[in-house]
Amino acid sequence: MSCPARKYPLRKPQGHKLPIPRWHLALPDDVTHVCTAYIGVQIHSDAQDADVARNKATEAIQAWVNSDTGPEAYETFAVIDGCDVQESTIWVCYWSDKTKYDNGLNDLSLKSIYAKLPETGRVSVGIWREAFITEFSRLETNYSGLDYLPGLAKLPRASFPEHELSAYWGAARDRIPSSAFDLFPPSKPNLPVTIPPGVGQYLIGTNDENVAHIRSGQFWENCGQQEADSYNKRLEPTLHSGLRYLWDNSPETGALGLRYLRNQDPSLEEPRPRKESCGAGFFTNLEALEVWGKEPQVSSGYIPRCPNSLQDLWGGQKIQNVA
Repeated sequence: MSCPARKYPLRKPQGHKLPIPRWHLALPDDVTHVCTAYIGVQIHSDAQDADVARNKATEAIQAWVNSDTGPEAYETFAVIDGCDVQESTIWVCYWSDKTKYDNGLNDLSLKSIYAKLPETGRVSVGIWREAFITEFSRLETNYSGLDYLPGLAKLPRASFPEHELSAYWGAARDRIPSSAFDLFPPSKPNLPVTIPPGVGQYLIGTNDENVAHIRSGQFWENCGQQEADSYNKRLEPTLHSGLRYLWDNSPETGALGLRYLRNQDPSLEEPRPRKESCGAGFFTNLEALEVWGKEPQVSSGYIPRCPNSLQDLWGGQKIQNVA
């Protein structure tokens, strides 16, 4: 049976050729949704009691992550900058089975974890969760190499076909299968009447329809010294300043809860920070994400949205870009 014709055409320019190969995530046909949960632990004091309480919360969440009801795949991060407390611990958890996702989050009670923290320190600790379910037809991925595949790529039964929808403006939209028939229009803003202070409160919220989530990462562990120096001295400062522009100008850019994260493994005493990071967060809608990608002060500052810049700097060699 043939597929129906697209209602909205691809944005890929005629004759466009990829400068370097790209791959995307594929899952078996029985996987209709992927489920994601960001879970974080913050500390708001330098006091020893707060540090003890933070460690207890971290241990409890890590125990859940490693349990039978934990995620199918996960990664752990520390916050470098952005809409969070610096050096907060964040777990990004993934499921391809919605029932396991529901059961897992039901088993993880943040209120219970918080209540069990030492009373003298828990007032300075914050625990939060952001969870959402994505239809697979509304998902897009883009990998610049196959030797290291993080994030959703860690899900069981994943495969990685090559694709050609990359390195041009609008490619991310083209990679979303549902974009053939849906423009993902923005919802009417539904802002709270008053902004809650947050600290010391238990808060629940829901997102508007068609909010766009993005996680775009860099991995330079396998780079030679020259490439690593280029990343640290040229690309990373530009990336950081671009992210800062987004969260400093949230009403104009549509960025929501954007964080700059460094990969880590809290179960190990790592001798140095890992050479891997990502920007992760939300935009009010896909169009808002695309618009800032065209703005000179942003697109030149946030390299993961500009694949040609990676080609210019490294010739597609050892640094990997995941979007």
